[in-house]
Amino acid sequence: MLALAAVAMLTAAGARAEFTILRSFAADGKDGQGPYHNSLVVSGSTLYGMTRSGGSVGKGSIFKINTDGAGYTPLHSFAGGNNDGNEPYGSLILSGSTLYGMTYQGGSGELGVVFKINTDGSGYTNLHCFTGQKGDGGQPKGSLTLTGSTLYGMTSLGGTNDMGVVFKVNTDGSGYTTLHSFAGGKDDGSYPFGEVTLAGSALYGMTYKGGGNDKGVIFKINTDGTGYANLHTFGSNDDDGASPYGSLTLSGSTLYGMTRQGGKNSNGTIFKLNTNGAGYAILYSFTGGKGDGSFPYGTPSLSGSTLYGMTFLGGSDDYGTAFKINTDGTGYVHLHSFTNTRDNGGAPYGSPTISGSTLYGMTYMGGQSKVGVIFKLDTSSQQP
Repeated sequence: MLALAAVAMLTAAGARAEFTILRSFAADGKDGQGPYHNSLVVSGSTLYGMTRSGGSVGKGSIFKINTDGAGYTPLHSFAGGNNDGNEPYGSLILSGSTLYGMTYQGGSGELGVVFKINTDGSGYTNLHCFTGQKGDGGQPKGSLTLTGSTLYGMTSLGGTNDMGVVFKVNTDGSGYTTLHSFAGGKDDGSYPFGEVTLAGSALYGMTYKGGGNDKGVIFKINTDGTGYANLHTFGSNDDDGASPYGSLTLSGSTLYGMTRQGGKNSNGTIFKLNTNGAGYAILYSFTGGKGDGSFPYGTPSLSGSTLYGMTFLGGSDDYGTAFKINTDGTGYVHLHSFTNTRDNGGAPYGSPTISGSTLYGMTYMGGQSKVGVIFKLDTSSQQP
């Protein structure tokens, strides 16, 4: 079901960006539905993605679609059980002709899997089934990070304290190792979401809870599991961010991210931090309402000196927004308001993927069947 409906939406700053639905997911029990913390991967003129539900048995799907909206193809329908995943929360990563990802449930322990699949839909394989035991994670709510033949990731539960882990596993499924079990408290995080960001031999990430205020932390850890340290504890003052539900974006020695809550208006923040733990600063506090977003769940995408992102709520109809902001905190622009209508999306949980001047993304709601859309937003089309 292709829509290819274009809408020019007025932004809070008076600019316009052209919004186009590439596909409205169908409520027919076979199509993907309700992408939830799932973002798109772009390769040339092809987009790859996942949905949390839908597919032939309702447990989620993997698909591909051309960047012009043509060629939508289901690659895999998750079935759960010992040999398959169920309910993917994160995004895919691409290496050559192989896609890697994770699911929140499924596998032999029904606590999620790490999997791989070829870009033509063949060769689906569970690389690791999480068990939730002390030496293992459980129920990942994020994506993988690849370097060489090693995948790094996090799980929201499992480990020694059942508060989540950082792990690594080889791309052939061997060598699974828990690098860190989160313990909470003032010196550690707990319940991580999103992915780890790799810089040299260090991994950077965030947790939803833990730290001295139990509002989450930014942490780093070496790829061999040594050197865990909290770089920032959220909730350190009334204007600080709280409870991040996404990942970090790296540029040089600076990390950028968002928090779901906190800030001057308690609607979430955009922040930056140096990789050595110095220079933490709030770049923007969301205000909500018709002219701004609120409660960002994802990760900012970087192009040059501009960050692009989405919020789950806020905007003209309180179904979320797309925005851009300069890396120094200036130039915030509300690019699009989602309206949860047939010709628009609603409630984006994920992050935008940028290619040139075009943002690609998905929403959890909206479209012709109200079960989500795939869209593109042409940022070069802004007009006064």
